[in-house]
Amino acid sequence: ALSLSPGALERSATTDVFPSFVPRMRAFNPELKIMQSKAKPKKVSIFAVSSSVAQRDKLSEDGKPISHDAGELHFLVKQEAKGDLRKDSRVQDLNNVINRIFAGRKGSSGPNSRRQRLRLRLRTFSVVCLAEDCGILEWVPNTESLRSVITETYNPQ
Repeated sequence: ALSLSPGALERSATTDVFPSFVPRMRAFNPELKIMQSKAKPKKVSIFAVSSSVAQRDKLSEDGKPISHDAGELHFLVKQEAKGDLRKDSRVQDLNNVINRIFAGRKGSSGPNSRRQRLRLRLRTFSVVCLAEDCGILEWVPNTESLRSVITETYNPQ
């Protein structure tokens, strides 16, 4: 299902399949960003708290996080008229398999193997299909759309 972006919250040193820390949604950020593409997907921000924090607290007046927030999670909500988000989900599943192959079994190739030295890894993101044509995608931090990069390059203002 949905996961946290790296660095958004504290992570354990191990890669535990069932982590002890699972964030909970506290509130949605009232500000919504509509992306500049044909499908007009929406970027949604959610404030998360740890499961130990009481859920009774409200968002601050200006819509900013409160001190006990564990982090802010970002997602892209989109509907594709001709696309199929299930394909995106399958591609991410394939990328996860490739990451397991890159990681290999510990001790099988030795600590000095080329695979262990390179630490190859594909950055994956979560895709939750709500229907055939719409879903929620995990926002990958520090990324820009190709359109915005091209626009800034060729039409600086």
